[in-house]
Amino acid sequence: MLEDKYVGKVLLVNLPNNARPRYRWIVSKRDDGKYIARAPKIGILIRDLNKKRENDYGSAHTLPEGFTFWNGSLVRSKKIKKHVAHKTKKNK
Repeated sequence: MLEDKYVGKVLLVNLPNNARPRYRWIVSKRDDGKYIARAPKIGILIRDLNKKRENDYGSAHTLPEGFTFWNGSLVRSKKIKKHVAHKTKKNK
């Protein structure tokens, strides 16, 4: 088992095919580089996630390929959209 800076922490993770990041408790990292994580159960408050109680989380699963750790500075960048006024033709 490899030690990693993410192991043992509750982090936001961008999962493939999900629009919003999800909280996951990173439990361990396998020898092949895949992470094993546990998802919080429904009804657990976000402020209590860092307590990492056994009964607050579901069973352990491997995270899918293509996931990324959430980086707030990249996600918060806003693109400026230019609004173009459409001209309408009035019938006379």
